Amino acid sequence: MIHLVKGDDRIPLTVAGREQLQAEIARVEARLEELRDLVAEAHEDRTADEDERAAAFVMLDELGRGQARLAELHAILERAVDAAPTDRKTVGVGSVVRVQEDDGAEAIYTLVSPAEAAPASGRVSIQSPIGRALQGHHPGDEVAVEAPAGRWTLRIVAIEDEVPSLAA
Repeated sequence: MIHLVKGDDRIPLTVAGREQLQAEIARVEARLEELRDLVAEAHEDRTADEDERAAAFVMLDELGRGQARLAELHAILERAVDAAPTDRKTVGVGSVVRVQEDDGAEAIYTLVSPAEAAPASGRVSIQSPIGRALQGHHPGDEVAVEAPAGRWTLRIVAIEDEVPSLAA
């Protein structure tokens, strides 16, 4: 679960991040509608056996978790502001950063707010160890990443514009 902000704090979102959250809202709403129908059917079935009743409780649990996630997504979007455009000179939210790792391998990270982070897709939170290390730096800089897994160095090769969204 994402723990976001307190009070009137704003959440900077990239264009792709906003679209990602809106798509998740659509998926969650569709699943909630499906679950409501299934729960209603289960409620009407007076001949349900023990396994069917257990399955209905699982659906109710999923329904509750889905409603909580939907509320969280709406709260994120209510506090969202457009991330400042990147300038390709300084790493910030929305920057696509090409780095060279200690072993010479290159990696590409897009720095985003925690609300839109998806590390498996290369979208790392500005508050993560990599994000904190890169933020505010420039091409050519070497930065030290301090993480629970250890310490390593990255060299910033280039800063690119945010990759346009593929959801059009």
